[in-house]
Amino acid sequence: MTSTSSFAALDRFVAALENRIQSAIAQTLPEAAPTIRCRFQQGRLLVLSEDIVAAATATERDERFKALALAMSTGLTESELPEDFLDDTGELPVRLYLRKRGTASPYAARSWSWQPVDVTADLLDAAGDPVLDSSEPAMEGTAGALVLLSRDAEPATAEPGPEMTTTEDAPVPPAETLPEADTGPFWQSWQARLASEPWQARWQQLTTHWQALPWRSVGGLVVAGVAVGAVTYGVSRPCLVGGCERRQTASDLSLASVEQLQGRPTPDEVTSAHKDLQKAIRLVSAIPPWSSHYDAAQADLLRYRTQLADLEWILAAQRDATEASEKSQDPPHPVPLWVEVHLLWQKAVTHLDRVPDDSPLAAFAQTKQREYEANYQAIGDRLAVEEQAEANLNEALQAAQLATAQTETATTLTEWLVAQRAWNQATQALSNIPQGTLAYQEARSLLSDYRSQMVQTRTRVTFEQAGERAYQDALADAAQAQAAERNDQWTQAVSHWSEAFAQMRQVPKNTLRYAEAQGQLATYQASLKQAQTKLRQAVALQTIDDDLANLCPVTAGICTYTYGRQGIELTLREPYDSAIRQSISPPSTQGRLSRNDAVIAETHELVQNIMQLGNQVQLPIAVYDGNRQFIARYKPEFGGFSRN
Repeated sequence: MTSTSSFAALDRFVAALENRIQSAIAQTLPEAAPTIRCRFQQGRLLVLSEDIVAAATATERDERFKALALAMSTGLTESELPEDFLDDTGELPVRLYLRKRGTASPYAARSWSWQPVDVTADLLDAAGDPVLDSSEPAMEGTAGALVLLSRDAEPATAEPGPEMTTTEDAPVPPAETLPEADTGPFWQSWQARLASEPWQARWQQLTTHWQALPWRSVGGLVVAGVAVGAVTYGVSRPCLVGGCERRQTASDLSLASVEQLQGRPTPDEVTSAHKDLQKAIRLVSAIPPWSSHYDAAQADLLRYRTQLADLEWILAAQRDATEASEKSQDPPHPVPLWVEVHLLWQKAVTHLDRVPDDSPLAAFAQTKQREYEANYQAIGDRLAVEEQAEANLNEALQAAQLATAQTETATTLTEWLVAQRAWNQATQALSNIPQGTLAYQEARSLLSDYRSQMVQTRTRVTFEQAGERAYQDALADAAQAQAAERNDQWTQAVSHWSEAFAQMRQVPKNTLRYAEAQGQLATYQASLKQAQTKLRQAVALQTIDDDLANLCPVTAGICTYTYGRQGIELTLREPYDSAIRQSISPPSTQGRLSRNDAVIAETHELVQNIMQLGNQVQLPIAVYDGNRQFIARYKPEFGGFSRN
């Protein structure tokens, strides 16, 4: 573009033109309208038509190119080309593309040149020279109308109709990469020449020139006919003499379109306002440059086209809003669909933001923008809820997977605790999923099972904790009992062994420590009995001196004694040693017993006292004769004497 046209103006024109072509072709093909995209690149207009199904035959491609050409004619007629838009020859180069939706590259392309229709062209058409194909309706020869020409044809012989020729050697670029190019006005120089003098003076000049023509030649007659036709056409154009009803009608339509958008108009009312503006543009566009109302009409035309462009942004926003509303019906929906709806509301808000604040439609656009922004925020909140619900569901599934694996392989209390925490996490995550979300139904079906698994795991952990606690307490008591034994604190030893044995019996069945506990019970029981024996011994040893003094009184001279932790030793004197040897020996080995009844009686009493003392102190008592010869040993565990 040159300095006379900004990039913003070009973008605005391209967007408005794209919407107009889209609307025009939708009226031609209401059931299968293609998607239209426009770009400027290297001085020419690139137009892409995307269809659901590609054209299968050359005839079908021709029909699609023809429909696209007619829609472009409508769109360009309603558009005011920016400055420096046309090339040096006054033409607008055009490149048309056909592409199947979803593919990367077009499958057909054709080149065109568009130029404004001038008076001479219409006169020649009226004189009988065929300009348009007979199968297509001729366009109205008004200022601003455009004729479609082949780039490769000569201007005098080109057919300005929708028939097109494919340029086979030109590459077919993807529409997404179509860039912008510089453009400029066509009418500027020609209008300046027409406006340099009044139409009446030009009419006088034409009349004088008419009288000087070579009437007697056939060529002169033809030229004269053409000239008369041109003059007739020129004076028949609207708003040439007097007032201009077209401008007033167009103004009324413009005001009516704005009034229709007051308050809360329906979509039909918005569409009606759009049609009114299009009609106003058509009315004003027909006013020729030689009319005295032309300059005012051009100002009106610029205003109406600007207004139409603003309204088309509103229509585009409404289309996106309608699509967003339809897609969001009957929730819940998956997160990708909510993302799509959220983006549609964002597009709708962006479209409305393009309407300038000074536009007559600004109030309506701002009202709709606030409404759409509220919907955008609401859908954003709903999207966040759905995303969090989905995250909670995934968290619950992962936690449940971990918990299941732990419960199947747990061999320690720590692993059971991990399983319990995982089930708690899974249950809590499901509980946090709000009603109305897509994840809620699945969460509801899983929650009952997860809670049951959580209760079972919690019960198992409780038993395992009790078993582990009893097992560890038993070990601690056993350690204390062993320490007491090392210090000869047999009372404490008995107490700790008793507690250790009781704690070990408290380990529940089917727990991890149960088998180990059962193995320890026998050991603890034996240790308890031994400690109890040691305790009795210790108690007995505290009074053993008195007991032994009673057993072997010094005055009697029967025996002497020594003792220690390992046992007691008695040394008997005669005749008591012989008597006790005979009394504790089997009858066959007793020999002849002394007839001293007193010695016999004392010896018998001594044997009974030895047995009683041995049982009391739980120590063996060894008996020796006066010569320190071993006689026998009393063993409390056997309750009798032994020769060894």
